[in-house]
Amino acid sequence: MNDDVKWERYGAAAGLLFVVLVVVGALISGSPPSPDDSVRKVAEYYEDHTAAIKTGAFLTGLGSLAFLWFLGSLWSTLRRSEDTRRLATIATGGGIVGLITAVTALALNATVAIAIDSSGATASVNPKFIYLLSGTIGGMGNFGIAALVAATGIAALRTGVFPAPLGWASLVIALGWIVAGLIVATDAAAIFTIGFIVFLVWLIWVLVISFFLFRPHEEAALATPAAPSTP
Repeated sequence: MNDDVKWERYGAAAGLLFVVLVVVGALISGSPPSPDDSVRKVAEYYEDHTAAIKTGAFLTGLGSLAFLWFLGSLWSTLRRSEDTRRLATIATGGGIVGLITAVTALALNATVAIAIDSSGATASVNPKFIYLLSGTIGGMGNFGIAALVAATGIAALRTGVFPAPLGWASLVIALGWIVAGLIVATDAAAIFTIGFIVFLVWLIWVLVISFFLFRPHEEAALATPAAPSTP
């Protein structure tokens, strides 16, 4: 196994690690309130899950390291073809935008959780405002993740670097991220729910992409239909 394949397999493992850390971090933080819930209910969420929110933020921070490694391997794979080098850059840039906004949103939530443990630190803070600010910042990242998924899907359809069905599914998921991006303009519970569902589907997408990144180059090449020969 050459070094390039070995490092891409590390990237595939990083994708799996990212999903595990994010899922664990989300589960231990409990069920988050809807953006249209009352100030009291949002405050109770922070008060009842203080330690879990801080722990979840730390685990997700670790997951961000794994996600960057995953992105690096995806970029390396997409840029092999001259036709998809620009798409590789777009996908990576979108992933980084999504990551930055996500960790910023989690940092805001963690700040409230830390402040609750400090006497008087939250005396003049409206927890719902912070919660909505966190959701809006995270929602802006939806568009970056949409770019990541769409660019990968288009690359799959153009070159067969990933199976065509995965390419079409990627475009649908990207559309879902854009719809979920409406969270920046409304506190409707329906949009919040759509965003949660799209997020879960996207985690599965990361696992599927990681599976294909794990395959040796030769196996991936055999799975790619050969272009028809010119007479």
